[in-house]
Amino acid sequence: MMDAALSLLRLYGEWGVDTVVGDSPVDQRLALSAKMRFPGEEPALRRMPDGHLAGVQSRAAPAATPVSGQTAPPAKVAGRRPASGATSGPALLAETVAQAQSLAAAAMTPEALRLAMDGFSACALRTTAMHTLFPTGPLQAPLMIIGEAPDADEDRSGTVFSGLCGELLAQMLAPLGLDRQTLLLATALPWRPPGGRAPTEAELKLCRPFLERAIALFAPQRLLLCGRLPARMLLDASTPMPRRSWGPASLSGVASPLPTLVMRHPLQLRASATARKEIWQDLMLVAQTLRGNP
Repeated sequence: MMDAALSLLRLYGEWGVDTVVGDSPVDQRLALSAKMRFPGEEPALRRMPDGHLAGVQSRAAPAATPVSGQTAPPAKVAGRRPASGATSGPALLAETVAQAQSLAAAAMTPEALRLAMDGFSACALRTTAMHTLFPTGPLQAPLMIIGEAPDADEDRSGTVFSGLCGELLAQMLAPLGLDRQTLLLATALPWRPPGGRAPTEAELKLCRPFLERAIALFAPQRLLLCGRLPARMLLDASTPMPRRSWGPASLSGVASPLPTLVMRHPLQLRASATARKEIWQDLMLVAQTLRGNP
């Protein structure tokens, strides 16, 4: 009997048989995967009789018993409040906005405001932008033009209304006989959002104190808001500004409401004939106003 069994094993070896199989098929891939798992952990998938894989919740190995004399760490409790002094969510945003307001109010000159803005790291935009865009132009200018958030050209150069945007602004001002050197130019945000994305509500709240303080310190006679973003930041949404007419804008730190006009951004000159017509109508109103014929 033993001789027959040995002869059969030698025959299997000559045939290349090196694996013992059972009566039912076995998925060796899943079996090998199960062997490679950590001890005490079940495979995440189990093959069902119909051939499909069913999900199985992993079970971690049982926790080790603490060594004598040691204390097991406390279990985490769902909904536990942060440690004393920690702030999160709306409270943290309100605290940061208050910090921005305090820094802006403490600036008594445009240069002091520029330094405060450049050193304000509580806004994430400050850490990702290349430059801080600060208003440029004379004090008490007849008109302050506020554009959208800085674009890539403005962020790289650090100059407000530069690149294509600056070229289109020059095309807008030339027929009116206006020179950008005599006007106050600014962007709604001092920092460009990464990739030119739309700013968040929190970012608008953090940047608004600096924009309002810049308006108060430079003291322009009128505001020209080019685009939706500056209008969204400075104007009360419950009382929309009338189209093609000057309306009052009440701003923090400014003694009396400023005459304000909302119009399309210079980049809209390339949008359509309708956009160009609307821009020209608004520019004619600006020209008439600055000439003393409102």
